Amino acid sequence: MTQEQYTAGRKSGFHMRESRVLRKVRAGGVARVLKLNTNDAKIAEIFAMAQPDAIWLCSEHCSGSFETMEHQIRAAKIHDVDAFVRVSRGSYSDYIRPLEMDAAGLIVPHVMNLDDAANVRDMTKFAPLGRRPVDGGNNDAMYTRVEFEEYLKTANSERCVLYQMEDPEVMDDLEQIAEMDGVDGLFFGPGDMSVALGIPGQLDNPEIARMRETMAKTARKHNKIAATVSNPETVASYAGMGYNFLNIGADVLAVTQYADKMLAAFDDI
Repeated sequence: MTQEQYTAGRKSGFHMRESRVLRKVRAGGVARVLKLNTNDAKIAEIFAMAQPDAIWLCSEHCSGSFETMEHQIRAAKIHDVDAFVRVSRGSYSDYIRPLEMDAAGLIVPHVMNLDDAANVRDMTKFAPLGRRPVDGGNNDAMYTRVEFEEYLKTANSERCVLYQMEDPEVMDDLEQIAEMDGVDGLFFGPGDMSVALGIPGQLDNPEIARMRETMAKTARKHNKIAATVSNPETVASYAGMGYNFLNIGADVLAVTQYADKMLAAFDDI
């Protein structure tokens, strides 16, 4: 869409939705996040009704389409809950389509080094921070109703991109990535990091613990979001470490544990 077409379709008084996660962390709080592996908008809405700050959707490992993802994002927004999408590492369209569906943020997996991070930044931020392509005719800009220049500015300031660090080699560039303009946060991925280090699943291993702490300190030093996964036993200590975006729980865990618990009632029959 050209700027002339965009401006012709614009109606005044409409603004992009502000990010609940950014509102929370800017106030000094910790964003609470629930993860979905399923593709059902009803599950997204059930989670959103619990009032986390965000739900985490995934196109890296999960099978949903862009259409099902759009319904999940909309279900969350009904209850003023953000949707963050972990993207596929493909073309730039894999990054910007979730943003244009009005996801409040992206999680970009396996950022490997400084050059990789700069490329992600360029695809996900509008100029002057990056080189993201412009459309403006989709959900995020209210189908051209948001004024064009306001759209560009707000998309940079109210949409968040978290760079997932889950490979040992990225640690060499961690400081430079964290200080880069347009990088909103660092997301420590302990699972893949443990596999890459040859200690699969040892999430409390001293080396993983050292990296986890380094990630939080580096992110917060540069006024960036520090994100990671947690559980009820670790959430308080990770928040104390400096993490201010914490995933806790997932739909598939809840459903499988519920199913096992219900069927256990038959064990003594």
